[in-house]
Amino acid sequence: MAASRATSAAERLPRPAGVVAGVLLAVLATGAVEPSAAQTTVGGDVRLFAFQVLEELDGDDGSDNDGGEDAAEGAVPRGAGGVELGILRLKLDSRWRTGSQDRLRLEVHGVAQAVSPPGSGSLTSVATGATRRFFDLESDSFGGGDVAGATEIDRLNLRWDRPGFRMVAGRQAITWGVNYFWPVLDLFAPFAPQRIDRAYKPGVDALRFTVPVGDFSEVEVIAASQGTRTPDDLSFASLGRFHSELGEGPSSVDFGYMVGGFHRDFVLGGFFSADVCGTGLRGEVSWTSPGCDPRSGHPVFGCGDFWRSTVGVDRLLTPTLTLIAEASWNGFGAGDPADYARLADADRVRRGEVVSLGRRHAALSLAWQAHPLLTVSGAVLFNREDSSALFQPGITWSVSDHVSIGAGLIGSTGRDLRDGAPASEYGAVPVVAWSSLTAWF
Repeated sequence: MAASRATSAAERLPRPAGVVAGVLLAVLATGAVEPSAAQTTVGGDVRLFAFQVLEELDGDDGSDNDGGEDAAEGAVPRGAGGVELGILRLKLDSRWRTGSQDRLRLEVHGVAQAVSPPGSGSLTSVATGATRRFFDLESDSFGGGDVAGATEIDRLNLRWDRPGFRMVAGRQAITWGVNYFWPVLDLFAPFAPQRIDRAYKPGVDALRFTVPVGDFSEVEVIAASQGTRTPDDLSFASLGRFHSELGEGPSSVDFGYMVGGFHRDFVLGGFFSADVCGTGLRGEVSWTSPGCDPRSGHPVFGCGDFWRSTVGVDRLLTPTLTLIAEASWNGFGAGDPADYARLADADRVRRGEVVSLGRRHAALSLAWQAHPLLTVSGAVLFNREDSSALFQPGITWSVSDHVSIGAGLIGSTGRDLRDGAPASEYGAVPVVAWSSLTAWF
């Protein structure tokens, strides 16, 4: 009778949740799980952000865009004034032992988000973001007046660990690539380079299979769908990571390859990440052959092949001062700012796979730990095509083990608008002050 009630409950869950619950019920029914080895933790966090436009720019027209689609532009809504964003994340993590070496893990994250005023997505995109999913687990569940809110399940996956492989099925965070601002190989919902909060990546509906092939080395295969259009939104790819020590010193290198089909595109790529005498060196390169009809190709680039690459370096300059520097080439970008508006409508940009509009970019970031509880940081993003720059100084203070507060500015240089369209990638960003409060429980 109890099993019948549990099965009925699983059938009422959303489809992917029902699949995960059904697998769990099957495992429990076999008696393979050792009760004494089960462990469940429940927690979460609250993140609150406030944004204030301090200086409007010439040509501001009060227009607004959806931040999930326009995150790559780094833009903020003009004439928005003050904007508040609140995010509540509840997390459940359950682990079981199904044998002497086998492990099962269930991860579930529920998220509720509210913004005031509604329609401020292009401003709040520096703190949060989304991606297309195959399963519909989102809902515009509350709102009214000056507040709009939504709920979603951002993680829902079951992980199975065995000595010879690891498999994760369901909504999960996926990170490929080794660079910070422009990771070329990270084609699954990468962070935009201007993101100020990187605590959570949007979950992707995927099946991931990982096989260890040596110490710190593995081959990973992923099948995912970022959208409901089949086969246009399907991706199948493999990434191999390999580790090697350099001589007898403390230096080492990680390198690998990537091959796959992403949204009808065929992509080849590779990366390296080396630690040479305390200096981190990183590089990525990819070649893309678009799988599109030349008659309906990209309005600027048609269906031609293109390259993307990024090189980076990080160094601990002093015991309290850290440097990150990167330079990037985006073959899909526009060489003329007049093409930015059309490029922003390209599917690769709208789904967040390409996170910048120009071709040549560079970034520099410094973080100074002024006190064990206080960090002062600053980042500069530079578009070498149109000579525009984005500045992001900030400060973070850990009030306690469970509470952190932050504040910063966002400003830019470069040409603003030209005939209602952006004349540079970062020039149309007004001066914005932001503050944040994060509490974990």
